[in-house]
Amino acid sequence: MRILITGGAGLLGGELIRSAPAGAEMHATQRTSPVAGAVGHTVELSDAAATAALLERVRPDLVIHAAYSQAAAERDVWRATESLVIACESAGAALIHLSTDAVFDGERAPYAETEEPAPVHEYGRWKAEAERFVRERLPRAAVVRTSLIVRAHPRPDTGSAWIVDGLRRGEPVRLFVDELRCPIAAEDLAAQLWEIAALPEDARGGVWHLVGPEALSRYALGVLVARRHGTDADAIVPARSRGAGLPRPRDLRLLTTRADRELRTRPRAISEVLSIV
Repeated sequence: MRILITGGAGLLGGELIRSAPAGAEMHATQRTSPVAGAVGHTVELSDAAATAALLERVRPDLVIHAAYSQAAAERDVWRATESLVIACESAGAALIHLSTDAVFDGERAPYAETEEPAPVHEYGRWKAEAERFVRERLPRAAVVRTSLIVRAHPRPDTGSAWIVDGLRRGEPVRLFVDELRCPIAAEDLAAQLWEIAALPEDARGGVWHLVGPEALSRYALGVLVARRHGTDADAIVPARSRGAGLPRPRDLRLLTTRADRELRTRPRAISEVLSIV
C-alpha cells in the first residue's frame, strides 16, 4: 500500500511515519523542515496545480491529511484541503482528514460525532469549512476530530515547548483555567489512525472523534508539562479566557462513541502519559 502523509515533519505526521504498518510505501509532504523515515516531497499544499501534480506522480492509495498550521488559516486549512480533496478525486486516492474539536462553540459539551459544527473563531471556521468540503466531495473519506496532541519525550512537543522555554527563562506563563480540552498522546492517536486506515473504505468513512479520556484545562495541562520536563510548575499563572477579549470555546469535550465501539486502541489519560514516575 502506498500512503502519503501531509505534514510529515510535524508532530503527528512524524509519529504516523514512525509507526507505519510493515510493508507500507511511505511518502510525506514537507514545507520547510525535512521529513524523516519517508520519501519527502516539498510542496505548497494550497497550490492546487502543484498538489495535483504530486498526487498524479505518487499515486497514493491513501492520503492522511495531518498538516497543521494556524498561522494563515485560510491558506493552510481551507486552500490546502480544497487542493488536496480535488487531487484525491482525480487520482482516485482515499482520504483520512484530520480536523479539530475547535469546530464547536464550547457551550453544549460533550459533543457527539453527529453534532454539526458551530465554530466561534477563525481557525474553527476554516476547519469547519474544510470538513464540509471533504464530506461533500469525498463522502467515503474519514473526518477525524481530535484535540490537543501531546508528546511526552524526549523534548516537549511544539505546542508545549513555549511553556517550558518560558519557565526556564524565568518569564511569566499564563494559562487558562476555564477552558476544557481532552488531550491525546501522539502515539495513541497515530495507533488509532492506523486502525482506521486498515478498515475497508466503506467502514472507514464518516466522522470520528479521537481524543483522550481525561478533560483538562490548559492550566492543568501546563502544570503536567512543566513537571514532566523539570521546570517550576508553581510559576505558571492561572488566567481566565473570559477576560482575553477574543471569542474562545469554553468546553470542548468530545464523545468517542464510534472509536469505543470499533477500535482496539484505548488512549491513555494524559496525566499518565506525562507522569514523571
